[in-house]
Amino acid sequence: MSRLETAMNRLDTAMARLDAAVNQSSDRGGRDRESLEHKLAALRRTHALLQEEARLVSDRLDHAVGRLQGVMAGSL
Repeated sequence: MSRLETAMNRLDTAMARLDAAVNQSSDRGGRDRESLEHKLAALRRTHALLQEEARLVSDRLDHAVGRLQGVMAGSL
């Protein structure tokens, strides 16, 4: 598994834990829950941005590797 995949998996796990914390906090009162929901919403936006950025980086790396393989194949 690549470092990028590992990081994405860790982020997914953190998001799941945060979701669970928000759900469990419903007994604690509205203000605490509202704070957690705002934090969760911000983290979801960040998560979505990071996933898109990871996809772009992965595509660019795939393209660069393909070009290098083409150059190496042409020099043999």
